[in-house]
Amino acid sequence: MPATHRPLADDDVEIIANIHREACLTAYAFMGWNYSWQECRDWYEGKLPDWEWGLVALMDGKAAGFAAGMGTHLDQLFVHPLHQRKGIGSGLLRAALARTPPIETLNVFAENAGARRLYERFGFREAGTVPGGEGVTLELLYRRQLA
Repeated sequence: MPATHRPLADDDVEIIANIHREACLTAYAFMGWNYSWQECRDWYEGKLPDWEWGLVALMDGKAAGFAAGMGTHLDQLFVHPLHQRKGIGSGLLRAALARTPPIETLNVFAENAGARRLYERFGFREAGTVPGGEGVTLELLYRRQLA
């Protein structure tokens, strides 16, 4: 059964902090990522007002992933590890591309091969590097290239 989507709400901060933390413990293992749940929650509480749009993916009525951004930039896309490889990330990305205007750019760590493969399947390609960042690994700017 495919995931359904609903708009991200202000009171979703704890839900997305949990998804983010669990996903990053696996996806960002290459950089020793290990922020606490409270640190994630505090960061998202400050981040939520910056987003112009966001979606929560639901599986069997429970949050399984989310995506959010500003204008045409995808700022966040995370899927809880228990729900990965079920099309949730692809569904969130499709929904972001269906927006008006659709997303055109995103940032991804060079060492995050799984995320890069997902984005590349949807036409995103490396377009440069992101200055600054955490300094632990190279962060890439991806831009969608239409045929």
